[in-house]
Amino acid sequence: MTSGDISRRRILGLIAAAAILAGTDCSTTASRPLAQEDGVTKGPVLLRVYQTRAAVMWETESKEPCKLYYGKGSDIDRYVESSGEKVQYDLSSKDEGEIEKTVYIHKVWIEGLDAGTTYNYQVGGPEVKGKTYQFKTAPSAISTVRFAVYGDSRTRPEVHRKLVELMKAKKVDFIVNSGDFVTNGGKYEQWGPQFFEPIKGLAEGVPIYAIKGNHEGTSGNYEKLLIPPGETNDFRFDYGPVHYFCVDNASKNVKVSKILDAITSDTKNSEAQWKFVSFHRPSLNFGHHWSAWGYPDALPRLSEAGVDFVVVGHSHQYERFRPIAPAAEGAGGHVTYITSGGGGALLSSVNPTAYHAFAKSTLNFCLFEIEGDKLNMDVIDVNGKVIDHLEIRKSGGQLNKEYTQTAIPMEEIRRFQKANLQRQN
Repeated sequence: MTSGDISRRRILGLIAAAAILAGTDCSTTASRPLAQEDGVTKGPVLLRVYQTRAAVMWETESKEPCKLYYGKGSDIDRYVESSGEKVQYDLSSKDEGEIEKTVYIHKVWIEGLDAGTTYNYQVGGPEVKGKTYQFKTAPSAISTVRFAVYGDSRTRPEVHRKLVELMKAKKVDFIVNSGDFVTNGGKYEQWGPQFFEPIKGLAEGVPIYAIKGNHEGTSGNYEKLLIPPGETNDFRFDYGPVHYFCVDNASKNVKVSKILDAITSDTKNSEAQWKFVSFHRPSLNFGHHWSAWGYPDALPRLSEAGVDFVVVGHSHQYERFRPIAPAAEGAGGHVTYITSGGGGALLSSVNPTAYHAFAKSTLNFCLFEIEGDKLNMDVIDVNGKVIDHLEIRKSGGQLNKEYTQTAIPMEEIRRFQKANLQRQN
């Protein structure tokens, strides 16, 4: 992978040449029309956007190297080159017979960017002429942010698409998806219709921070498609008043203690006003899977770390718990746990309990709007209706008493979890 500068005239020449050569396979003498967006068969998608760098992914059917041109305003005068990773998968069917498909996954970092700045970019190559898209790097200092969190967007792309359209209308700065993007992550053919097609029109300009779910499996397709070069499944980012830590707790052989240590270290080292954590399997969930990942250590450790919100998926429902009080006075903060697993998978039932602030079996996403010490959250269903609303604020780093007075004692809810775990066993 190399980077460099070229003149605007050179870019226009390349684009013109690509248009003339459209339909020519440079590896053979055969010609064919370019597929979909002039040679781009998946994406482009913003994988991760930070203050000074951004990761972009796209897929082509051509094995020829591509270049991602980028720059401020109309001056798209720099590029990053990508050779692409070859992927072969089976598309055999009763009607079509045996078909083996070959594609190439491209993932690049755009480096040396300015914080809080808008950039244009475009994918180009011998058989590729992408559209021009725009994104904005994370700001270095800003007090406001708007973002969406959801999960389990697999299986029903038409539902996923409706939610994406609603998110797009809200003009969010970024999106976090807590996993289960496809029904079977090992089937590469599912990634197009279930994930990349529904997010088209949004993910080119708004980063979708992806967290691994259990349905992504062990095939490596998730990592090939959604993990930027040099990065891991666990990552962190800052956007204005928010610090966000995303963790993989769905892969096999992940150690609970190691994950909790990482969350604690990361969150305690952040001076952000609001601290969010997302992973796939819930630590607090009353419905569907009744997950209690990390029991009995997760709740006290997350409280001690100073986490404000834990937003997860896995169970196909929406539930917001009343804030969980720390195990003892001075032993941590109040944590709000949310399950938002209604991104497209078939719904499961959930019955509200005394521990819930709100619970409902519904397709949904969470929309957070933060301005300094004030946080508003609307939970929006697939019809665009607000089904849950939360307003809280901080003073001197502490949540307002009106909210913390509704809290549940941690030991009480852990006893409830323990009783349920014993029934399951």
